[in-house]
Amino acid sequence: MKTRRELLLGLVAGAAGFGLLSDRAIAWYVDEMTPEQAAALSASACRVTAGTALEDHVALIAATRHTLLQRIANGALPAGSSEQVGCPLCGCTFTVIADGAR
Repeated sequence: MKTRRELLLGLVAGAAGFGLLSDRAIAWYVDEMTPEQAAALSASACRVTAGTALEDHVALIAATRHTLLQRIANGALPAGSSEQVGCPLCGCTFTVIADGAR
């Protein structure tokens, strides 16, 4: 029969071993994109010159400006406030002010 001390030491050693080897334990599984997947991801990226990207950015800026104006009208923000918003597709950022965007 094992003592409580041996069980606790085994538990600590097991946890330490798991912590040290956890990166190597999942190293056999690597999620790589195929060239077709990479091309599809690049094609769907938000670019001003590609497809509806310009309309997406205009809609994003308009929605953020509307929210900003509502928050200013409700008194949650001072009159000269600005808000920074990022495009969820391409990551480009815009600073939206009550007058428009920069």
